[in-house]
Order: sequence, then structure tokens, then C-alpha cells
Amino acid sequence: MRTKLADLWKPAMGINIKDLKHGIYLFQFYHKDDMQWVLTNGPWAFDNLTLVINIVKAGEDLIKVSLNEVEFWIQIHDLPYDTKNNSSIWHEYMRLRIKIDVRKPLKRKTKIVKKDKTEVVVTCKYEKLGDFCFICGLLTHTERFCNKKLETADGGITREWGKWVRAPPRRMTGNSISKWLRAEGDGDWG
Repeated sequence: MRTKLADLWKPAMGINIKDLKHGIYLFQFYHKDDMQWVLTNGPWAFDNLTLVINIVKAGEDLIKVSLNEVEFWIQIHDLPYDTKNNSSIWHEYMRLRIKIDVRKPLKRKTKIVKKDKTEVVVTCKYEKLGDFCFICGLLTHTERFCNKKLETADGGITREWGKWVRAPPRRMTGNSISKWLRAEGDGDWG
């Protein structure tokens, strides 16, 4: 894990990763810009499990640091739009950066109240979402280790979440065509 994360993050001034206790690590950055880049460009995952990262304040007990929230980019789909807006720039969704409490289930849908007091149900999709439980919607485990599943002997479990909660990558990697590459004679540059 240490090598993979260091290679992924590429901190200019380096990083030290210490194992504090099972499942809890201290990431020591040697420059604040390296730390800020990691915090800003997450969420991060290792073995497809979401890493919960927080800043340790001076004098704070390392083991007692709150590890309950992760920032995600969420795509809000099925939003109503203004039919009077004739802008040619229309997106399928709105993006919001919000903190998710890992002790609560992921929101699949939510109600939004419009100005005229009518309600609209919108769909939430999470960017860079790692593994999570399709039974209870928590990020803290997968369905294999879900207490609901383990406590239900008859196997009559309803999976209310699915892969559809994951937003597709915004940038395609490994494309054979660049958006910057133009064919000869494509446009007149005078």
C-alpha cells in the first residue's frame, strides 16, 4: 500500500506512511502543497476500498482523530431545467463536492423543492466510488461482511444499491484519439 499510494500521489517533497494500528495509518507529508493536493483530488481508494483521510492537529491523539467523513464529487441527475434558457451549454447533471458520513448509507435519490414548492426526485451518482455494500449502502464494508446479510438466515435480502450509483469516469483514459488532435484541413486558421 505504501509504495502504491506514494507512486500514485507523487509528492514532490516525499511522504512517510506509518502503520499506527490495524487499518489506521499516518500519512506524513513534507510539504503542505503535497498534502493539499491529496486532500483536494480524492477520494482515494486502495484495493477499491475508500480511504478516509483527515488532518491531524498539533497535540491531537493520532488514534482518536475522527475518520467519519469523505469528500466526494456527486453528480445530481434528473434535475429539471429552465426551458427559457436557450444556452447551447446543457449538461446531463450538476456536480457538487460534499462530505459523506461513512456511518450513513449513500443517498441514491433525494427530493429537491423548487421555487413553486413542487418536489422533484433526483438521482445521486458518486465519482471515484470504491467498493461499498449493496445491501445497506455503507462504505465501511462490502455485502460479504454486511451484518444485515449475516443476521438473515433465509437469504431474503433486498439490494437497494447497485453499480449504477457509481458515476462513469469524467475523463476517459487511454483514448486513442485526443480532443486536441485535428485532422488536416479541419477549420480555417488563415
